Amino acid sequence: MATNDAIRVRGPVLATQVARWLTALKPRRRMTLSQWSNSRARLEDGTRYRPFPFQVGIQDAFTDPEVRQISVLKASRIGYSQIVKNFIAFCADQAPSRVLVYQPTIDDAEDFAKDDVAKLMLWPAVRRLFSTKTRDSTNTIRSKRFPGGWIKIKGANSPKEFRRITADKVILEEVDGYPLTAGIEGDQVGLAFKRCLTSDESLKAAGSTPTVKGTSKIEALFLQGTQEHRYVPCPTCGEMQILVFGNGTGPGIRWEPKEAPTKAWYVCVNGCVIEEDAKAGMDERGEWRAHAPQNWPHRSFHIWAGYSQFAGASWLEIAREFVAVRKDPNKLRVFVNQVLAETYEVRGEAPAWRQLYDRREDYQGVPVGGLVLTGGIDVQKNRVELLVWAWGADWQCWLVDHIVVPGNPYEAVVWDEVSQAILGRWRHASGVELALSKVGADTGYATTQVEAWSRKHPGLVIPVKGATSLGAPAFAWSNVRESAPNGKRRKRGLRLGMIGGHALTLELYGKLSLQPPTDEERAVGAGHPAGFIHLSKLATEEVCKQLVGDQWMEDRGEWKQVHATEALDGWKYARACTIAMGMERWTAGRWAEMSKAMAVREKKPEAPASAPTETASEARGNRVNREEPRRPSGGWLGGRGGGWGRR
Repeated sequence: MATNDAIRVRGPVLATQVARWLTALKPRRRMTLSQWSNSRARLEDGTRYRPFPFQVGIQDAFTDPEVRQISVLKASRIGYSQIVKNFIAFCADQAPSRVLVYQPTIDDAEDFAKDDVAKLMLWPAVRRLFSTKTRDSTNTIRSKRFPGGWIKIKGANSPKEFRRITADKVILEEVDGYPLTAGIEGDQVGLAFKRCLTSDESLKAAGSTPTVKGTSKIEALFLQGTQEHRYVPCPTCGEMQILVFGNGTGPGIRWEPKEAPTKAWYVCVNGCVIEEDAKAGMDERGEWRAHAPQNWPHRSFHIWAGYSQFAGASWLEIAREFVAVRKDPNKLRVFVNQVLAETYEVRGEAPAWRQLYDRREDYQGVPVGGLVLTGGIDVQKNRVELLVWAWGADWQCWLVDHIVVPGNPYEAVVWDEVSQAILGRWRHASGVELALSKVGADTGYATTQVEAWSRKHPGLVIPVKGATSLGAPAFAWSNVRESAPNGKRRKRGLRLGMIGGHALTLELYGKLSLQPPTDEERAVGAGHPAGFIHLSKLATEEVCKQLVGDQWMEDRGEWKQVHATEALDGWKYARACTIAMGMERWTAGRWAEMSKAMAVREKKPEAPASAPTETASEARGNRVNREEPRRPSGGWLGGRGGGWGRR
C-alpha cells in the first residue's frame, strides 16, 4: 500500500521533470540576446527591459557564434550588469549551458546570488526552469540548476574557487576589484578562463570599471580585443564622432556657471552646439567601430557615462560631479574611473621631506580649526606608535601628538600604557579638553594581541588591516571574524576596518603638495587651502621622511617603500577613522555648532618669527590628564638612527 502511495506521489513529480527536460531539448529559433531581452527580460522593479541603442551591440556579441571573448571597459550607470543578467536568463531559456560567474569576493558572490540571480529566476520567461524548493540540492545560494545546465557564482579571492570545475561560459564581473592574485596560484583572469578551455561552445567575458593605469586588468583585456568605440552623428553637421568629456577647448561637455553648473551642453568636433535632448537620437543612429579589427574574434568595447540616457548620467550631472571633485586628487580618481571609464594615471611622487620639515608651524595642542581628534596606531616588533590628528570643517588637519610606547607588543604592560595614551586629553586653543573620537590600530603585527586589546575599548578602537587590492575603497568594514560555539560565524562580533592604502596614500601626497599662503596672500586675509596638512614641531626630520616613505613605481604598478612609514600609516589609520565616523557626510551646520561650542576664550599672541624653536617636550605640554608613557632609550621619536629599524 505504502509503495503504491509513493508511486502516486512520484508520478506527477516525474512527469513534471520529464516535461522540463523535453522543453530544454526542444529545438529553438535562434535569437540574438537583444531580441530575447526586448521581449523577456525584466528590470529591478519587474517592468520590461528596453535597451539603449549602444547596449544592443554589446548584448548581441554575447550570442554571436563567431565571438569567443568579450571585454567591456565601462563606466557605472551604463547598464552592463543588466546585460549580464539578461545573458544568464537567456542561457537558461534558449541555450542551456554551464555558466560560471566570478565576483571579486565570496561575499560579493553571495550578494549577487541573493540580490540579482534570485530575482531573475522569477522572470516569467525562466521561472518554470528553476527549482523553487529551498532545500533542493540543485538550488543552493551560489549554485542554481536548470534543464541542460547550471549557473554557479564564485569569488575571485580564494584559490579553491578556481578548482575542479568546467564551464561553457565564464563571466568575470568587476575584474579590477579582484585581489592582485588568487593566493599563490596567480592571476584570476587566466585561472578563470581556463575553466572553459575544453568546451565546444566556450565564451569568455569580462566587464569592469577600470582603476590604475598599468595595473588595470580590464584595460589590458580591452587592448587585446577589437577596441570598439561608439560613434554617433552630430545632429547639425552629421559628423560621426566619439563622445569625449573634453578639456574646455575642443569637443566635449561645456557648462555654466563654471563653479556651480546649472546648464550643460556638448560641442562637436566641428564646433556645433548639441543639447542634451539630442543624445537619444544620436545614439539611435550610432554604431560601434573597431580600432583594432585584427583582434577578432575577441570583441572589446569602451563606453563611458556621457552616452548613458539614465537621468543620473546627464551631461549636467556629469559636469556637476567634475566640478565637485576636480580639486581633490582622490575624488578625481573616482570620477575618471567611474564616469569616464578611463584608468587613472598615478602620480605618486611624494613631496620632498625637507619641504615639509621647513614649513612646520609653531602651534601647541589643538589649534582653533581642529574640532575632532582621531588617532592611528602602528605596531612594530619593539614599540607601539600613536599619532593624533585634529580635523577641521574643510578637511584641514593638524598633527597634535606623537606618542611612542617602547617594548614588546606581545607583553600586556605595553598595551596597558597604550590604553593610558588613547584615554588621555588634549587641550584645545579655547581651553576645552578634547578626547580621541576613534583610533585605528594596525593588526599586521602581533595580530592576536591587537585584536584582544581592541575588544577592551569598544566604540573607540577600530582594528584595521590593509586591503589587498589597489582599487579597494579608503575604508570598508570586514565581516565578523569570530565564530560561535557551534562553529558558525557570529552575527555580531569583532570586525576589521579594511584600509585602502593605495587610495589614502594618493590622498595624503596630493594634500601634502598643497602650498601654504604667501606673506602677500596672508596680508589680504588668505588662509590655508582646504585639505591642507599642518605639521607642528613634533614632526622631526624622521617623521617627515616617514610621511613620504612610499614611492609609486609606474613600471611595476606598485608602491615601493623607500623609508620607514610609521607616520604615513598613522595618518592613513586616523583618516580612515574619519570615514568610519561618517564625517564626510557631516553638514556645514554641524561643523558650525562644534566650532561655536569651542569658541576661543582667550587668544594667545603669536610667537615672533625669531622665537626659538620649541622642543618636543614643550609641545607635549598641551597633553593633559595623563602620565607620560615610558620613553625609548634611544630618544622619544626613535627611527632608524636610533637602531629601531623597520620590521
